[in-house]
Amino acid sequence: MTRAAIALGSNLGDRRRHLLEAVESIADLGVLVKVSGLYETAPVGGPEQDDYLNAVAVIDTTLPAERLLLALHEIEADHDRERTVRWGARTLDLDLLLYGADRVDTEICTVPHPRLTERRFVVEPLLEAWPDARLPDGTRVARFTDSVGDQEVTNLGEFWSETGDPAGFGGRGGWWVVAQFILIGVVMWAIGLGGPEIPGEGLPRAVGAVAALMGGVQAALGILQLGDRLTPFPEPLDGGGIIHGGIYSIVRHPIYGGIVMGLVGLALFQRSLLALGLALASGVFFWRKAAGEEERLVRRFPHYSDYQAETRARLVPWVL
Repeated sequence: MTRAAIALGSNLGDRRRHLLEAVESIADLGVLVKVSGLYETAPVGGPEQDDYLNAVAVIDTTLPAERLLLALHEIEADHDRERTVRWGARTLDLDLLLYGADRVDTEICTVPHPRLTERRFVVEPLLEAWPDARLPDGTRVARFTDSVGDQEVTNLGEFWSETGDPAGFGGRGGWWVVAQFILIGVVMWAIGLGGPEIPGEGLPRAVGAVAALMGGVQAALGILQLGDRLTPFPEPLDGGGIIHGGIYSIVRHPIYGGIVMGLVGLALFQRSLLALGLALASGVFFWRKAAGEEERLVRRFPHYSDYQAETRARLVPWVL
């Protein structure tokens, strides 16, 4: 078998899904050794177009270099790749970077790829997936990291693994969503259960009514402003962006905060001590879920840290 490195890129449609499906197809061409993390880069050359998602897959294969490249072109075609404009936008771009220590130069195939060492979005993921990668003359690819270091590239972290699809349910934070609905259900169950009561009569109920109303309004505003970008998963939607106007100008996670305020308000209104304790526990849960979501947002949108500095409150406007 020969070890080969393949560069993947996409800047049209569901970019991440195109790359995920391409990795699955590449795995059928040999033995998948390693897949790099996901990198986002501005387009180089060609017409004005959206940013690319890039990665590198390394496989061991028995296919000759030319046959391997033709198979990659077939995978591109399956994703409606059109070659109408040089360096133009594309749903999927697959390039054969290295094929063992072989040098190939035919009408069909040129290996190593002519621009392998000139692009940071190729060098970095290649070294991540194949740290000891070398050119046919024995030169380590790692020698070129400094020469491409001034090119802007954003590392978005892992997007594929042998044990599952990080863009799938678990990888997008699906178990956080399951735990979220279970916790909300438990709080509502405690509210209906009764049990030990919070001391006082009118004050807890009045405070609870106000808190529940404020929480409901805050969550509703957050939902309306997100619109079709709403997702319960901590992983941001591909192709989305940062919303920092409206309710999001005073609190970063108005929906989570609204849910917590609503639960606390209902517990106070019902004067349920058990429900209040669980509602406060939900505050800790949503605080941690929001923190994990922000880690993903910073990886996807490095300037999200500027938004964090401008909007200090995470769950409750001007307070928390």
